[in-house]
Amino acid sequence: MNRNTTILLFAVLAAFATASAQDKMTLMPTWMPQAQFAGYYVALEKGFYADEGIDLTIEHMGVNSSKPGIERIGSGEVDVIISHPIQALMAREYGTKVKNVLQITQNTGMMIVSHQKLDGPQSLNGQTIGRWKSGFSEICELYCLANNLDVKWIPFLNGINLFISGAIDATVVMSYNEYYLLLEAIGDIPEENTIKFSGSGYDIPEDGVYVTEDYLKKYPDRVDRFCRATVKGWQYCIDHREESLDIVMQYVNRVGVRTNRFHQSLMLNEMINMLRTPLTGATDYSPIPRDKYDILVSMLLQTNYISEPVSYKDFVR
Repeated sequence: MNRNTTILLFAVLAAFATASAQDKMTLMPTWMPQAQFAGYYVALEKGFYADEGIDLTIEHMGVNSSKPGIERIGSGEVDVIISHPIQALMAREYGTKVKNVLQITQNTGMMIVSHQKLDGPQSLNGQTIGRWKSGFSEICELYCLANNLDVKWIPFLNGINLFISGAIDATVVMSYNEYYLLLEAIGDIPEENTIKFSGSGYDIPEDGVYVTEDYLKKYPDRVDRFCRATVKGWQYCIDHREESLDIVMQYVNRVGVRTNRFHQSLMLNEMINMLRTPLTGATDYSPIPRDKYDILVSMLLQTNYISEPVSYKDFVR
């Protein structure tokens, strides 16, 4: 064996040893590939997770599994999920004790859009309102329950067709996704035809990173490294939006999601806005504020979404 061959062999063995030493983790977002999850894609493609010693696989709801992440993390099929605090609190009710280890968005993008002018919550009384079959519309449901509204919920998988066709009176949308789809489809939407929960007592932060309590106890350092790489990925998105969109579109096109770069750019910009603390406008990855958490737990108890309170220290790392 000559010297060059020996050097090449050692290089290959060193690369193999480095790869095999990495900790394998599986992340599951809440839905199919889109700019809502840009920070994770960027962190993976730019090597930020690898730099932290993590070999990450991303499996999407609607692509790799029909089961939501909250179910799969409970059965140990995935290690990390993106979820909302309401789903996480409800999961604890049924025995899946997940813990928030990183908060991505600092407010809610949830809205109601109606064909009619909405002059306060009572304007929704008697209306048929579309919501996602997969969940994540509980803030809207809590709002209607708190105001004693008699509404008929119409579940849909995704999209805006029911609303555009006039089959429903109003629909739940996210400011970073379906709201833009409606604007692109029907043009301007009067402000008085919308209810934005970000400007109300229902401004509960949405996307957060969750692991089970057992996983966190077993791998605290691994979770720390995952969170550092994730924050770095989102910060990279802020500073390199076009490159980040290139990466998002790779994920989108790989599975044939019906969208376009323009829509994904709007989504990414809105997601970046939601990273910022409403009061200061500064990028923030702090946990859900204690006051908002207490309000949320109180609402969930009053409406029987959960039967027992969960302490803040048990829910937030």
